[in-house]
Amino acid sequence: MSNQTEKLNAAGSVSPDSYVVDQALLHPANKTEPIDIREMLMKLEFTESIHNPYIEGNLFVQDSGNILSLLRLNGNEKLELKIQKQKQEESEDKDEDTKWEFETRIIEIYDYARTSPSRQFYHLRIASPHLIANQAKLLKRPFKGTIGNTIQQIIKNDLSIERIENINTSTKTPVSGVFPRLRPLIAANWLLKNAYEDSTPFYFYETIKKGVYLDSLKKMFEKEPYKTFELKSFFANNPGTPGYYDEVSRRIKSFSSPVNFSQFSNIGEGVYSSKVHKLDIYKKEYVVDEYRYSGDNKLNEFQPYSSNDKVNENDFKDNTESKNYYISLNTGQKEDNYHSPNDNTIMKAKAQFKALESNTMEMLIVGDFGLEVGTIVQVDVSKASSADQLDESTMYDKYLGGKYLVKEIKSYFTTSFEQKVTLMRDSVGIDIDSSEPEEEEKTA
Repeated sequence: MSNQTEKLNAAGSVSPDSYVVDQALLHPANKTEPIDIREMLMKLEFTESIHNPYIEGNLFVQDSGNILSLLRLNGNEKLELKIQKQKQEESEDKDEDTKWEFETRIIEIYDYARTSPSRQFYHLRIASPHLIANQAKLLKRPFKGTIGNTIQQIIKNDLSIERIENINTSTKTPVSGVFPRLRPLIAANWLLKNAYEDSTPFYFYETIKKGVYLDSLKKMFEKEPYKTFELKSFFANNPGTPGYYDEVSRRIKSFSSPVNFSQFSNIGEGVYSSKVHKLDIYKKEYVVDEYRYSGDNKLNEFQPYSSNDKVNENDFKDNTESKNYYISLNTGQKEDNYHSPNDNTIMKAKAQFKALESNTMEMLIVGDFGLEVGTIVQVDVSKASSADQLDESTMYDKYLGGKYLVKEIKSYFTTSFEQKVTLMRDSVGIDIDSSEPEEEEKTA
């Protein structure tokens, strides 16, 4: 594969799925001069996830210059990457959304193959630099303060992360304890289990475009949609025009569901109702609180289940025995412990987390350098019918469409730039109980 993959469409304009690898600078451990390996790269893959505080990648390399031995490659080498595309003039794309520039480390060299005397092939597994630092350190010290501030110290002091986009430290309840010999990233995720803002969970993740985030689901839901992606069978603009370029950039190539709604799972996971049992060993008190789904802080307008559905003759939100949590408290101690934030928030926070995970979709799109995990996107899906049978005013399926949170992005660079984007949501864009869906769509 050549690093120059910009291509023209039939109308002679730049195609939105083209890209250029401007730099792939490899710094060998033997301190010799770095070398640009752009021409050796056959295929590039990158993964970012809302559940991972680091980036992972895989490079397929064709080595006909004996670079493996010349540079004594053995893992932990620094690799600086710069990838970008040329956008169509007058396109809606912002200039800052047309490139990536980031640093990685080689963490594994594998699948070596020699198919001829003059060529050798192998894969380079790469990851964020702080993943290497994480492997070399254990936390076994006391901690004290809010969870947000404690994780911020791990990010800056223990992992020395420089690419930080946002650290939300609005977790209010102070905690104290001792890290039980945990690696820094594991320690951060251990603390995150009890981190909440307005009863919504926190996520610790990294994006290729901007870097590390620590943010709450509440703040994510407050974001405006980054872009509207469309699944439909026609184009409104002519090839070669900026409008056509933007339409192709927004077009969904395929839309599928690895995991769709499961009320069976949601009920058992406490999405709609649950109980928390709290034992205060200081006051010798045993208290039981209940959670019932209220529908606030959801991504779309309508709840994800029918109010007509019953379990044991109860509405979903009235089956509080479906999920139970147990917390041990000691209100007589001077400082709050690791479990203190769970007191009044665990039921709703866990319900929101599980609700998102239960309705997941995947879309394949033209690669978008500006798209990040943790952002909100609007998805417009046309109804499953031929184009000549659809009225433009009611052509979109509001049950499948709506707002989604970007959970994971897998980016593929081969002869073109494509992305497989995993989306999730906790609500729908149409009232499930509506007896006349078309009318509901017009008035919702």
